[in-house]
This record gives sequence, structure tokens and C-alpha cells, in this order.
Amino acid sequence: MKRYLWVIGIVLILGAAAFFYYQGQAQIAEEPVKESLKTSKVRRGDIIITASGVGAVVTQADIQIGFTTAGVIDEIYVKEGDVVQKGEMLAKLEMDPQLTLDLLTQQINLINEQENYKNLVDNLDVDLASASVNYLQAQSELEDLLTDRASLNYRRCGDEYVLQYEADYNTALEILGRLQDKFNLLYATRDLSDPERLQAEADIASAQTKVNTALASWQYCLTYPSLEEIALMDAKIKIKENEVIRWKEEMDTLQAGVNPQDIELYQAKVGQAEAKLKIAEDNINGLTLIAPITGTIMDISAVPGQTIGNNTNIIRIADLSRPILEVYLDETDLDQLVVGYEAEVIFDAFDTSIFTGKVISITPELVKNGNVVYAHGLVELDPTSFGKPFNLPLWLNASVDVIGGRSENTLLVPIEALRPLGDGRYAVFVVENGTPTLRMVEVGLTDFTSAEILSGLKVGEEVTTGIVETVQ
Repeated sequence: MKRYLWVIGIVLILGAAAFFYYQGQAQIAEEPVKESLKTSKVRRGDIIITASGVGAVVTQADIQIGFTTAGVIDEIYVKEGDVVQKGEMLAKLEMDPQLTLDLLTQQINLINEQENYKNLVDNLDVDLASASVNYLQAQSELEDLLTDRASLNYRRCGDEYVLQYEADYNTALEILGRLQDKFNLLYATRDLSDPERLQAEADIASAQTKVNTALASWQYCLTYPSLEEIALMDAKIKIKENEVIRWKEEMDTLQAGVNPQDIELYQAKVGQAEAKLKIAEDNINGLTLIAPITGTIMDISAVPGQTIGNNTNIIRIADLSRPILEVYLDETDLDQLVVGYEAEVIFDAFDTSIFTGKVISITPELVKNGNVVYAHGLVELDPTSFGKPFNLPLWLNASVDVIGGRSENTLLVPIEALRPLGDGRYAVFVVENGTPTLRMVEVGLTDFTSAEILSGLKVGEEVTTGIVETVQ
């Protein structure tokens, strides 16, 4: 690589010398026109890479709510523009005495049904519950053992699994081979600490593990259970069968004390009473309208004294505490719309104030409007950047600059000074003692006019940017 750069330098210097020589000869022999180098000095400055778009204020929480019970509105405690807290009462309906009576009736009914059921099973429920659980568990375990025992009569895996595991092994082996070939071709000669080589080695190790696992699974499936395994399983089944019989006998004895049909009947009565009480409670709770979120009252579409049906929305709440912008950029700037990137926002209504924020989400598909396609995302504004209270109503329009990169007080040269050498390498011609000299540089951010120099130049050095003609 060093020899390659040295050769480039020699060729460029010789070319420059030949150029100046022939220019001098041409100037003497032909026309009184002189070509001279156009230069610029290395300076310090700022460079910002931005993608411009438009946006509007939106909210991530915009909810319409209403009473779940029909009735006449008694009071509305809020007005449009009020900020309310989650759980705060917003409005209420006139109290219906019938709803209160129904609630008390259902509460008493549930207490009575629960007491009746308790009296029925008070002396049996604990023991019977324990015996029932143990019986069901033992029965389930016995079924599992019988299933396992049946499988011991055959090869450990069926033909379809053998073929599948063999295919898995061959696939894993093929992937490993491809990774090894890729490593030998691209990374084997690289430095041992090269990140891409390390990643390739990790991928090969992972692939080798998958090969080993697939081979072990395939080989295991080809074997048959041993006689010792079969004998041990038969013994386990016998023990579990005796356990099932014992728990079944105990459960039958306990159940004989109470008619099972009576138990089912009383259980059903308790469940029915609980359901009726829940309905009565919901009807009472439905007389009040509670804020489901903390937010701002955006709209109220009812007045006290108005009769409304259940589940009719009358209040709209939006969370404006987190200023969010819905932004649209040209699809060519999609690479600049990245979660975490900073953004600068100027609202049409406050054209002298710059708001800052960050991109918090990106729509996974482009948005089409007519024949124009946009990249779409959300920007969350930083309230501390406002400097003073601002009212940001929903759908307030703004201009948005998403900042893809920023470097301040850095070394800058005109973009024309760069000489690309390929593979991301650059050089410039530095004027030393009146002669352009090739020098390698490390380039950072670039825009349409300037390039950031990370290393290779100093402030005040003179670089060439082209050739200009002057008439003598």
C-alpha cells in the first residue's frame, strides 16, 4: 500500500512538472495567457449535515370518551383547554335511585349465595380439594409415563425425524463450509484484531457448534432404548398406577358426603351472583366520567341536562405534555432520518425561535402523496429548548432540519481541494515553497462546499483547488 501511494505521488509530481513546463513553453511560443493554481487556506469552522423537511405538531395519545351508562348529564367539571390528571372526574350523570337499589340488592344476594355454599362444603372442601388435585396430577403423570413407555418399543425417533435431523446436519455442514470459504477468501490474511475477521471467526465457531449439535441429534435418533431403560420405565408406571388408585379412592370417599350435583348447583349460583354484582357496580361507576390519561381537554360535545346513550363519546383528551412532530422528508434523505438524530424546528407561527429535538421513531414504509414519496417519522421536542412558554397547538406547521452530523471548530477545506484515491482514501495538494505537494488526509464530514479534515493538515496551510487562467 505504501509503495502504491509513493508511485502515485511520483506520477502526480512529474505530471505537475510537465504541466508547468509545457505551459511555460506555450506561453512563450503562442499566446500571452497564463494558467495559475487556484488555492485556499485551511481554516477552522463548523460543518453541519442536514436534511430538510416539513412537519406538524401531533400527539401520541388522543382519546375520545363517554359515559358507559345512559342518563341525563348532571355536571361537567372541565372546559376546553383545561389540563386534567389521570383519574380526575370530568363529568357525572344524575343519580338513578334504581341503580343504587340494584347494587345493594346484588351485594346482599352474593353474600347469601356464598354463605349457602360455605355451609354445604365447609367440612369437606379442604380435604376434597387436596385429594382432587393429587389425583389429577397423578393421573396426568401416569399418562405421560405410558406415552413414554410406548415410545421405548421403537427407535428413538421416527423416520421423518431421522430424515429431518440428517437434513439439518447437512445444512449446518454446508453453511459451515461456506463460512470457512468466505473466511479464507476475504479475512484469512487480515490482521488478527481486524473486527470483520473476528466476526467471521465467531460466525464459524457458531456454525461449528450447530454442526456438532445436529450430528449428535441425528446419531441419537438412530439408536434404540436399552433393556435397562425399559425395565426402569415399567417400574415407574407400576408405582404411579398404585398412586392413582389410592388418590381416587380417597376422593370418592370424600365426595360421597355431598351430592356432586348440589355442589355444582351452588357453585353456579355464586358465579351468577358475582356476575350480577359486577354489572350493578359498572352501572354505578358509569355515572361518572373519569380521565383515562393526563392531558388537555380538546373538545366537549355535550352540555348539562342533555340526555345521552351509553358509550356515546362527549369529551376528547389529548396528551400535549410531550411535544411531538410528525415530519416528512424527501425519500432521497431517508438515510438522514435515523432514531436518535437531532433536529432543529422552526414553526411558521414563531419564525424567530429555533426548537430542538430528537427523532424517536421512523415509519417502516414510505408515504406517498400523489406522485411524491416521502420518508416519515416522529420528532420529540426538548421542552428546555423553548426558553419561554410556548403554546404548541395540534397541527401547527413547522420547517424541520434533521441533523445527520455536526462538527464545530474543526479544520475545513473547500470540497474542490479533495483528490479521491478510491476505497475512501483522499489526498490534497499542499503548496510548499510555491510547489504543489501531494499529501494524504483523513476526511470527516462533507457537504456541497466544504470537507472536514481530521488529520494531515494544519490551520493556515495552502491547498490547491483548481486552475485559473489570467491574461497578461
